[in-house]
Amino acid sequence: MKTKIILPIVSLAIIAILGGLLAHEVALRHRALKNQLQYETEVFVQLYQNLDRGEVESTKQRLGALVTTRSGYYKQYFSHETDIQFAPTLAEADVIKAKVSTKSK
Repeated sequence: MKTKIILPIVSLAIIAILGGLLAHEVALRHRALKNQLQYETEVFVQLYQNLDRGEVESTKQRLGALVTTRSGYYKQYFSHETDIQFAPTLAEADVIKAKVSTKSK
């Protein structure tokens, strides 16, 4: 008799805990995406303003740093595997990375 009552209660408790964990994970991902989009928007606005003021070289350096970090993240998560359409872009990112690293030395 007790097992007929305890089993559904334990099952509901487990479902409630899993639901709470899922909701928490979704909230964390939402917050991370929001922060990422805010950061990128701020950077792009600054880059646009730099170009508007004619600061081409500093803008190229900043964009080069962004290309370097983003392509690095891509390679970290997806290795060098990529679809055929994206491979030339990734190769160009490596060229930009080389240019940026030589200018900063």
